[in-house]
Amino acid sequence: MPHWFLISILLAFLSLDVTAVGQFMVSRPIVVGPLVGWFLGHPNIGLEMGALIEMIWIGDLPVGAHLPMDLMMLSGVSVAFACELLGNQYPPEAVMTYALGMAIPLAALSTEVNILINRFNVRWVHLAQRMALGGHFRTFGWINWFVLIEHFAKGFLVAAVSLILIHFTSSLFFLFTTILNGRVMEGLYYAHWLLLALGCSAVIDLLIEKKTIFYLMLSIVAIMSLAVFDQMQGVYLVSIALCAGFALALFFMGKERTNG
Repeated sequence: MPHWFLISILLAFLSLDVTAVGQFMVSRPIVVGPLVGWFLGHPNIGLEMGALIEMIWIGDLPVGAHLPMDLMMLSGVSVAFACELLGNQYPPEAVMTYALGMAIPLAALSTEVNILINRFNVRWVHLAQRMALGGHFRTFGWINWFVLIEHFAKGFLVAAVSLILIHFTSSLFFLFTTILNGRVMEGLYYAHWLLLALGCSAVIDLLIEKKTIFYLMLSIVAIMSLAVFDQMQGVYLVSIALCAGFALALFFMGKERTNG
């Protein structure tokens, strides 16, 4: 994959925002996606994929012992892979769906690596406590720097390995398109809009209230009417995804109330 080294460096720096520096939210998919896309010459693809990932996993929060999927790595790797595949004459929606599907296992693997690193770092905490009891307070500074370097190295290695592994799945993508005569491309294309519907349902589930249902449906009808009269196919598909997301949100809300 071209520029894999520089992308790995970028993702390693962004990974520090999650665990070590600032919490400035630059590690969120809505930021990581456009950054990687801009670096590879496709900022629009990065923005679309980053927004889609942000929407789908918007409710997956680190609560208690739960560690959510590494969305920073997911968005960075998937956008980089999608930009690599875009050089061929395939629908960008199909390319983005395939890249996202291939990157999800790698993001889950990155989460497991984070869990192992966190368990290992507990030993450094115990060491710092023992050194502090002995009056060696400068040890805290050295351990902080060591852990910072450790997190950077982990982010770089995970990103580099993920980019290399996902690069080898590009041959599978071309194999599907050659043997199955575009059937896979068609399925991936429509799967993109299903993912958008899933993301819309996740966001609507967090925002919907009885007072806003009417205005939400009115906005969807307005978008669909605009698409029909102006013959805007993309807007029409987005509005359908919004309707599907709205229906899914209502279904899950009713199911939760029934179980509760």
